[in-house]
Amino acid sequence: MMPHDIVIVGAGPVGGAFALALADADLDVVALDSRAEGEAARTDRSLALSHGARLIFERLGVWRRLAAIPEAVTPITAIDISQVGGFGCVRLTADEQGLPALGYVVSYRALQNAIDAALKGTRTTIRYGTTAVGISGTSEHAAITIDRHEPEPIVARLVVVADGANLTVKGITRERREYAQVALTAKVWTERAHGGIAYERFATDGPMALL
Repeated sequence: MMPHDIVIVGAGPVGGAFALALADADLDVVALDSRAEGEAARTDRSLALSHGARLIFERLGVWRRLAAIPEAVTPITAIDISQVGGFGCVRLTADEQGLPALGYVVSYRALQNAIDAALKGTRTTIRYGTTAVGISGTSEHAAITIDRHEPEPIVARLVVVADGANLTVKGITRERREYAQVALTAKVWTERAHGGIAYERFATDGPMALL
């Protein structure tokens, strides 16, 4: 079996974006995704993207698709920064920086849909319903064992693992560091319109942000 040039484990926002970045390269690229074809992302949490991330997604042909989805993108046009017990606050604005926005809050599911749509127009092979369970390697190639009744593994010159935080692929060693910190995230609804303003509040027991 001839090895693929690159196999990407995971076709979510990170793996999918990497596949799109390779779309114009003369490479045999395969992406493995555990979702069924056409299946929506299993989570719809919010993501905060920087202006630089927007520029990347624009180059990949994703941003225009994302922006066309109703309520998928909320620009952050200003950030109010303050500290408990401190005098005054600082406001950063996109206008002062000469930017359309300082950042964006986007729907994970909408971003995934936009990436899926962009991938359809490339030569990248997407193998949906495929879960990698193990990776082994030699000096020449890597072999990816998948969760199917297939006798032969998928062989590649390079494997990129981008299947999220819940990594279950055997043969990959993770380095874990404990910071003795806990973060709480939630979606909230406010009585007043946000006006495109994000808030950062610093305190002795930790920071708080409203995006």
